[in-house]
Amino acid sequence: MIDRVRSVITRVSSSQAAFSELVGISADKLSKSLNAVRRFTSLELALIADAGDVSVDWLLTGRTREPALPAVEPSAGDEIRTLVDRYAAAYERLRLLGRRPPLPRLPAPPAGPPVAAGRALAERALATLRAGGVPRLGALLTADLAAAVEQAFAVDVAFTALPGGADALAWQSAHGRLVLANVTSQFTRQRFALAHALGHVLAGDAEQPLLDQHLAPGRQRAGLEQRADAFAAAFLMPADELQAAAATPVTGPMPPGAPGPVTDPVPAGLRLSAPVTDAVFAALVALFGVSAGAMAARLRGLGLLDAARQAELGLWTAARCQHGPVGRAALLARLGAAQAPRLPARLVGELFGAYADGVTTLLPLADLLQTPVDDLFAALVAEQSAGRRGYADELAFLP
Repeated sequence: MIDRVRSVITRVSSSQAAFSELVGISADKLSKSLNAVRRFTSLELALIADAGDVSVDWLLTGRTREPALPAVEPSAGDEIRTLVDRYAAAYERLRLLGRRPPLPRLPAPPAGPPVAAGRALAERALATLRAGGVPRLGALLTADLAAAVEQAFAVDVAFTALPGGADALAWQSAHGRLVLANVTSQFTRQRFALAHALGHVLAGDAEQPLLDQHLAPGRQRAGLEQRADAFAAAFLMPADELQAAAATPVTGPMPPGAPGPVTDPVPAGLRLSAPVTDAVFAALVALFGVSAGAMAARLRGLGLLDAARQAELGLWTAARCQHGPVGRAALLARLGAAQAPRLPARLVGELFGAYADGVTTLLPLADLLQTPVDDLFAALVAEQSAGRRGYADELAFLP
């Protein structure tokens, strides 16, 4: 492995020192690793692989695989490495402090063709969520879906601006699992990107950072991308929930977490084995928060639409599916929510808990949030002062 790393250094840089600066590994650490005094970390290997346009697998074994990161502009690649580095540093700090709980083991991904394996993986994930108290997944708002994923699978989920407008980033290590979805006005795309990246993590695909730049469901060639697409579709649109939704009239208030009522009612008792009417289709798109194209493809996959009907319904717009004053208000709310950043609640809570317990400073949390530590400290002190003025149970923000 060291020989292969040295070959990358020789090929892409004029010297070991220059390569160290290029990939962001300190010269001392690089030297020690090349002399077998210390091991390369998984992140360091990913950085070296990216610089040499090889895979981590090739560095470790000599076998050829795809590059660790997809081809992106150099500046975007630098931003991706910096972004992953921030989370890796947070995981490492918590581990050193003894504050990072062990990650629950993930079962081996289902075997078989990619699409079938993706659907089976989704069924397994849905069972885990339901066992954890999430009975209905499809109607959850995307922020609530992210919270449920964090709780059930110990995956840190954040919504943030990704380099080059990429859709999602997935990465996992021994101490953390990460899914980042892009902030965008395309709320259905954000939702699908979240589920797609989760599929990569649950399948164990993301030991190297995986960047999904332009998701194209149904047009992916790589097997792991087909599996992640199939996972996302079955995860976001569970067959049993689709059936139940189509059999329920949507004329009054929607269930908690749903976007709002649809003005064109779904006939009571209608089963999805019957022809899918325009009213049923519009209601399903509005309720599950997916694109018309994704819903049409899902119904076709379940054998409920033929190719011509899929092509017709797949061209519908979100506005057509969520019509009327209430539907338009729900649509605008989803558009706004998808453009709002979301912090990784579990990880932020662990870092803040370590600070509140007096075992570390605010610097690790400030580094993760990319906030000046003085500003963060001032905000907490101000919060504490407000507590003194009126709250019965004052929080102790200082160690």
